[in-house]
Amino acid sequence: MTFENFHPIVLSLVLAVMTNVVRANAAQQLPLDKIRLPAGFEISLYARVPSARSMTLSPDGTLFVGTRTAGSVYAIQTRGRDQTPITIAHGLNMPNGVAFKDGALYVAEANRLLRYDDMETKVRQPPKPAVVTAKFPSDKTHGWKFIAFGPDGWLYVPVGAPCNICEPNPDR
Repeated sequence: MTFENFHPIVLSLVLAVMTNVVRANAAQQLPLDKIRLPAGFEISLYARVPSARSMTLSPDGTLFVGTRTAGSVYAIQTRGRDQTPITIAHGLNMPNGVAFKDGALYVAEANRLLRYDDMETKVRQPPKPAVVTAKFPSDKTHGWKFIAFGPDGWLYVPVGAPCNICEPNPDR
């Protein structure tokens, strides 16, 4: 199975379904035969990534996967036979959001945004990240971020509310 011909939205949906099925059935064989797909589509297990949450595909076909609870970011090189996840970073603060642009992988933690330059050529030996900003609130509740580059080339990063029902301190 290769990803070259998939529309990014279809790819995200398929991988999200696979991730949720993996989570729900981690100790069991995956019931992929129970998933109903439109004619012409198929599903199979491509790779197991612990706590996968957000994904971005680089131009060379490397799939980068962020996690919310594992604190790690992974890469899967989709060209070739080995789809074993490679740990790009670990020990991060809810590195949920991942986005790719101009050779750089952007990773959004709860409290900061990191940039890993030239990632397509450095997957097996990731560079130290550059801190783009460390000015985000550090609240864990709703603190994870989904990030994406817009058609204007800007990177969009949401900041969630620090609680469900509260009056946060405006000076924080």
